[in-house]
Amino acid sequence: MVIFTHKISDPNGLHAINAANLAQFCRGDGCRVHVACRDKAVNARQLMELMRLRAKCGDVLEFRVEGATEEKTAEELKTLAGELL
Repeated sequence: MVIFTHKISDPNGLHAINAANLAQFCRGDGCRVHVACRDKAVNARQLMELMRLRAKCGDVLEFRVEGATEEKTAEELKTLAGELL
């Protein structure tokens, strides 16, 4: 398992477009990805679950990546989170 964090810098937080892009990436990958924010963890493949986090600018997201290609997936997710959030 690979765990990393990302602090949201987008003034709009984890809004629908960013959440949709994140979910789409996770659905296309074979790894299991969970995202946690303020003691709530969700499956990153599910757009509505990501939206339920209600993550705002300044919140810290914790990503947990599990699977055969977890190292590669985590690196790609770090890059994506940096671009989106």
